[in-house]
Amino acid sequence: MSLFVRPQDLKSKSRTLRHRDTRRKLSSILFDSLSRLDEVAVIGSDPLVTHFAVSLGLEAASLATCQAMLDERPVTLVGVPSRHWFRPEAMKLLLALKGSMEKCGRPCVLLPQRAIAMLPVRDATSEKARILIELIRDPVRMGVDLACYDKHVGDPVGCRAMQLLTGHDCVF
Repeated sequence: MSLFVRPQDLKSKSRTLRHRDTRRKLSSILFDSLSRLDEVAVIGSDPLVTHFAVSLGLEAASLATCQAMLDERPVTLVGVPSRHWFRPEAMKLLLALKGSMEKCGRPCVLLPQRAIAMLPVRDATSEKARILIELIRDPVRMGVDLACYDKHVGDPVGCRAMQLLTGHDCVF
């Protein structure tokens, strides 16, 4: 038995661990931020996202999912790592995933990593989480038409979330 480990095996394992850590961090922020809001009941991760991601050839393990009850209906939030959000081919697949979710009657919102990172983990007022929930509830009132998605292949609600939570367009 050889003790020699090929460098590409180490790179692959390191990348996998990094992607898993990113997903865990995004999931943790989503769950923590939303569970502090009285009007939201966090259910857990959504296995339907994994099903559609795998069927589309997406890296399902890198997506952070959070299913919640909002206004007595389920909604799924999908945290999209920056490495996918800024790649048009990956975003097209993610939009197909979102479309598949919605065909099943499950509203779905794709959120960029940078927007999720702005949700404070230990914020007692949860102001940014409330902004996100209001955006999901009523995208038109929250200015989704001002989103930068015409410059970027993305979810308009996710693009607007980026603007509202970070102060920057999702193309930067």
